[in-house]
Amino acid sequence: MIVKDESGSLQRCLNAVRDVVDEIIVVDTGSVDDTPEIARLHGAVVIRAEWNGDFSKARNLSLAVATKPWILVLDADEVWVQTPPMKAELVQLLAASRDDVWGYWIQVTSLLGVSGEERVTDAVCRLFRNDPRIAFQGRIHEEIASSIMALIPQGVLHSELEVIHYGYLEQVITAKNKGARNMQLIRSALNPEGNQPELLYALAAEWFQQAKYDEALRLLQPLLAQLMPDCGYHSDLVLKTAYAWREIGSPERALAVVEAWAPVYEDFPDLLELGAVLELDQGREDMALDWLKLAKTAASTASRYTSVSGAGTYRSLTLEGMAHERAGRWAEAEAAYTAALGVQPGSLPAWQRLLLLAAATGRPHAIAGAATRVCLPPVAWQVLIPAALATHRPEWLLRHAAALAAPLRAQPLAAGLALAQLGEDAAARAALQPWAVHAQHGPEAALALWALGHKQPGGRNARAAARRQAALPAAAHAAEALLQRGARARSSGRAPGPLGGATPGVSAAPAAGDVLAAAQALAGVGAWAAWLRLLQALPPRGALALLAALPPAARCGLLRAPASVREGLLALCGTPAGSQQPHADAVPTPERVTHALLAGMLALLAGRQNLAREWAESAQLTARQSAATGRPATTIPPGLHILLRLTAPGAASAKEYTNQCNMLLVHL
Repeated sequence: MIVKDESGSLQRCLNAVRDVVDEIIVVDTGSVDDTPEIARLHGAVVIRAEWNGDFSKARNLSLAVATKPWILVLDADEVWVQTPPMKAELVQLLAASRDDVWGYWIQVTSLLGVSGEERVTDAVCRLFRNDPRIAFQGRIHEEIASSIMALIPQGVLHSELEVIHYGYLEQVITAKNKGARNMQLIRSALNPEGNQPELLYALAAEWFQQAKYDEALRLLQPLLAQLMPDCGYHSDLVLKTAYAWREIGSPERALAVVEAWAPVYEDFPDLLELGAVLELDQGREDMALDWLKLAKTAASTASRYTSVSGAGTYRSLTLEGMAHERAGRWAEAEAAYTAALGVQPGSLPAWQRLLLLAAATGRPHAIAGAATRVCLPPVAWQVLIPAALATHRPEWLLRHAAALAAPLRAQPLAAGLALAQLGEDAAARAALQPWAVHAQHGPEAALALWALGHKQPGGRNARAAARRQAALPAAAHAAEALLQRGARARSSGRAPGPLGGATPGVSAAPAAGDVLAAAQALAGVGAWAAWLRLLQALPPRGALALLAALPPAARCGLLRAPASVREGLLALCGTPAGSQQPHADAVPTPERVTHALLAGMLALLAGRQNLAREWAESAQLTARQSAATGRPATTIPPGLHILLRLTAPGAASAKEYTNQCNMLLVHL
């Protein structure tokens, strides 16, 4: 091991291997905490070494001290998976290794996000023979497999051994500032050593991690043209190149990369899944399903590559559900999402898509069906509660009361919000009021009570609450200012003007997040008239921007609003011709395309198919004009392909036409 200031994780790492290894060698490169002491307490030989920016040099120093015939390499932020089958396999591998086997690929599973909700697996050579000819290479992202294969080309075999890596969790990356550190090391290595492909790829990977895809592509493209599949990281190079093209708005170029290399990597499920995503991007659902069939057949070989958890299994099934969903095949989509949950009951993307499908297409049995077939974990039931409330399906809470008993205790405002949606406003207020002073739930309860006040004619209760300024959260302050501004404009017969100082403590421009929170609170209790007035009081295009910012479940809830509310929203959209006027050019193209798509969907829901078609063609024209003028590429969103399909002659006579319109609003 090499370590520096790892006192927070080293003990966890060493505890996991104390019954596996015969000796522990730790190279410390300058710790100022008690890392060396922790290592010695576990019987480690600790070697102090000055850090010079070269990971391989430090690693090789530790190898030189090893005395046993086999070496296992770990980092302090990793944990050896210590199970009886894993220990038995390790013993068997080392005892039965042939003379031509010099190392083993170990699966390193990196936890991502806040708590490891996503995982990436990679096959890395960490277990190998102790031989002076075997050494690490590379100042950063060092590896040893090429050293072994230079001696014996087929000398590294796959194994089922696994290590869990915690170093990619968000809090760890932030605390250690790994991105800046890696950039500095790579740049310093490039200067004296020239443009080595390994270092250029490492630099591209850092740009990629920072979502600077243009910078990454400037390095990835020439590397892809230069390197061959035996370079050791070629599959990842292909995947990153295709993904980067997609992210900068060139799905066709991304798909060309995938198609070119899929025959070479026919057992790489992540690449095959990306092919499916790119077909979905371009509205070709059946071609996406063809890619997903290939991905599912490659699931068993995912461990040979850097692969995201679920590739070829529950992630492919979720994408399969999305493809069927977009084609209007609800039963097939439901089956795919349920199958994904059968593989991974904790797959929230599959569960959330199933919930929205059930809400938007009136298929509540889909939830009960999944719960019958799959032992859903507590987190799935916790997610159902806000989904039911956002989509205005409070009856779900009653239907699944037994499974939701514990989650409802952890979400005490849910009962009051459900009562409000059922029209029991007095009971809702009584349920919410005690929580208004709660340290954790108080602000949300106060906002819900303010929103309930706006269900009364003229919002009498809300205005009374507004006079008690200190009791209102910032979102309510911001919304009150806008509502009062709109009321003044209506009484004077003119459009709302700039926000003045009507409400003490409110800035001239309310924060977009506060307005969004207030809008969701109004919708959450069914105060639809006030919700519409709030959107009418926003600046031009503000209503469409707010709709686009809503989570899918909240847009699904809009389907339960009175038709007059959706008609009022449509009136705020203006006309397709107006969206193409010269002054509209100041609005970013992606925003204009999204706004035209939203306006078209609202027109569809209002039964105005011709107007919806005009908006769809306006969005398509905007995207094409952007590409023709050399501006940054604007990908036509998948929703636009569906909108064009739904506004084609004769489309309205299709059996599931209404539900397809509903799903389009939910998922854009």
